[in-house]
Amino acid sequence: MRNISAVTFDLWDTLVQEHPGGAQRVAKSMIDKIVHTLCHTGMVHTEEEVQDAYDKSGIFLELTWSKRRDLSVRDQVLFLLNCIDGKLVGKLKGKDLDAIEKIYSEGILDHRPMLLPGAKEALRSVNEKGYRMGLISNTGRTPGSVLRLVMQDMGILHHFDVTTFSNELLVRKPAETIFRRTLDGLKVFPKAAVHIGDNPDQDIEGAKKVGMHAIQFVTDGKRVSKVADDHVRSLERILEHIEKL
Repeated sequence: MRNISAVTFDLWDTLVQEHPGGAQRVAKSMIDKIVHTLCHTGMVHTEEEVQDAYDKSGIFLELTWSKRRDLSVRDQVLFLLNCIDGKLVGKLKGKDLDAIEKIYSEGILDHRPMLLPGAKEALRSVNEKGYRMGLISNTGRTPGSVLRLVMQDMGILHHFDVTTFSNELLVRKPAETIFRRTLDGLKVFPKAAVHIGDNPDQDIEGAKKVGMHAIQFVTDGKRVSKVADDHVRSLERILEHIEKL
């Protein structure tokens, strides 16, 4: 009997990656559309005002994330709008607020990330071996509901039995809760699971603290974790590393 029955993966910089400049293009498109929507409602704010609010909300998000907490998309949008004008939210109709939230959450769909080399093959090989599979991902401004659409279009969503995103639990890796919730969904004990991720703190130490095995996906310039059970530099070889545990 093998020691590992479930495998969980990180998403960003493990399976997918933004194209160079992708984040900036997403932000620019989002800001332009929010300016247009506000103008359509009769509340005129310049691109510079919305950009400034976007930057301020980013600082607030980074502070929140540093405490292993997360915000729902609606709360992120409300904070952004308050940074534009403290009275703006009270002036907007529900449908207009919904439209802005849709713009905010779906910005990535116009500038989608790319699959990393070997990611699709790695997921297929793990799936075909019969492992239970989970995804554990911190989110930024793009929520899990939209990232699932991206993954579905990439042809990788169907491999996962459980997908866990920080904006839905309101906690972030390396907090134990996000790992434990995923393991509960997979119906496995920590010692029977391995997490694959690139970040030595969020992924490797987070997984190890709950009793999981952990394999670090190491790319050029990435700090190598000293507590990882193993390291892999090619996703195509992930299965053989899992089966060594």
